[in-house]
Amino acid sequence: MAIERRFIEENIKNASIDEYLAKTLERAGYGGVDIKRSPLGTRIIVRVETPGAVIGRKGRSIRKLTTDLEQEFHLEKPQIEVENLPNPEFNANVMANLLASDLEKGLHFRRAAYFLLRKIMNSGAKGVEILISGKITGERSRSVRFYQGYIKKSGNPALENVSTGYATANRKLGTIGVRVKIMPEEISLPDEVTIKDIDISVPREEEVPPEEAEVEMTEEETEEPLPQAEQAPEETSGTEEEVPLPEAEKAPEPEEPKEAPAEEPEKKKAKAPAKKKAKKAPSKAEKAPEPEEPKEAPAEEPEKQNEEGS
Repeated sequence: MAIERRFIEENIKNASIDEYLAKTLERAGYGGVDIKRSPLGTRIIVRVETPGAVIGRKGRSIRKLTTDLEQEFHLEKPQIEVENLPNPEFNANVMANLLASDLEKGLHFRRAAYFLLRKIMNSGAKGVEILISGKITGERSRSVRFYQGYIKKSGNPALENVSTGYATANRKLGTIGVRVKIMPEEISLPDEVTIKDIDISVPREEEVPPEEAEVEMTEEETEEPLPQAEQAPEETSGTEEEVPLPEAEKAPEPEEPKEAPAEEPEKKKAKAPAKKKAKKAPSKAEKAPEPEEPKEAPAEEPEKQNEEGS
């Protein structure tokens, strides 16, 4: 139980330090505090909109603040560090205090709320929600909500990624409470899906510079041809080329018939009738007798046939 009580006491002390700094550093644009305890002392990191207002001339304001924290909260060797807020529009505490100060000055609540809403959204936030509750315009209390964009309401992203700030405005009719919720732009939610663009274009062939092309041409020209025995047959594209056979494997070419010597015209004339006689008188042995076809009897007249019948 002693350890649990110790943690509870430290958290109560941290909350009271936060409230004290919010009141004292309201004009400086107080944005929050981080408290880190170590054996060497207590380190307090204060985030404000204008660090010069916290430090003061020659560090008088910051020295006074350290002594007040040491005496009031019994801190051991407190060391205060001041940090500048890079984006005060994304800090809900700063925006809530700004809206509360506008309401105390007498500005209409709708005009002040819409002005703050546009300012936060123009800075790049994903979503904003402003809730004003209390005696706003009359004796009866009510609450008005202004919102724009997208804000997580439940789950772990709502606790870690959404900045929440509270402030109060004291007016004649009563106290008005202000609550501001801001979801910054750089936060990535677990349900977000990003579609990547794929480059479908065909890569172009790299162009060879003219100098390299000339060098390649000269190298091809200087190459020595291979001997005939080692040369590989070239690939033919569509047309077949005849490969010469060696002398031993060559087929013998057919000899052309020799022309007979030209005879005299008288001898030609003497030979011509002899050939004709040979054609006209073939041998009897070679000729075969052709079979005779049987002759059909002539048809008798019908009168002769009738006489013979009688």
